[in-house]
Amino acid sequence: MDKFVGSIVDYFDDESPEAAEFRRLHSKLKNIYAGHDLKNLLVTSATMNEGKSTSAALLACTVARYRETKTIIVDCDLRRPSVHQLFGMAKEEGMADVLMGKRKLDSCFKATAVENLKVLTSGGIIDNPTELFNSQRMKDLFSEIKFYFDTVIVDSPPVLPVTDSLILSPEMDGALVVIKAGQTHKDVVRRAVELMRNSGLNLLGTIINNQKGVLPYYYDYKYYGYDYYTKKHQL
Repeated sequence: MDKFVGSIVDYFDDESPEAAEFRRLHSKLKNIYAGHDLKNLLVTSATMNEGKSTSAALLACTVARYRETKTIIVDCDLRRPSVHQLFGMAKEEGMADVLMGKRKLDSCFKATAVENLKVLTSGGIIDNPTELFNSQRMKDLFSEIKFYFDTVIVDSPPVLPVTDSLILSPEMDGALVVIKAGQTHKDVVRRAVELMRNSGLNLLGTIINNQKGVLPYYYDYKYYGYDYYTKKHQL
């Protein structure tokens, strides 16, 4: 895969197709779940390379800009982090460093060009992400993040290869699943949804990426296509 250059914010002007599609997504979430307090949202996928990190970043930009609340995107994909690349910043001094007691949380918040939006990158390399996800330190970390921010968008690992996303379910108000059209088998998606529901993770809906099948990979913004389905649609 080619390396992403620059920042995703460069592609997020009001007239861009990406901004328009994620405004629609944001509006649908507000309309469908009116009355529900959706402050902590997890974005995941069934398998790798479906576009979850890009989707999480664009959703975070949208919420920060149009909801005008203090928003943070947290890179919880400690095995294959990419949020730092999307925003053109270093991944060091992030989540893993806080969990290991090397840094204080508030010193790791990184500013972006989007007003009200900050980033908590993945931080340094760790050998045991699942052990840290299962720890009291993770619960304490999210309690502290929620103290500082009104909305928390979490980019988490895919559901089928590892259990990290499922472990985070008690901290989340809901989850969105990114599916790459023409690539992910329906049975694979069904299994991921089953695991999420069994863990108690509230499935809000799915984001269909690359709907027209024109992308060679998910960092190709020029032809990036989305559609959105609520959980009322059967997978």
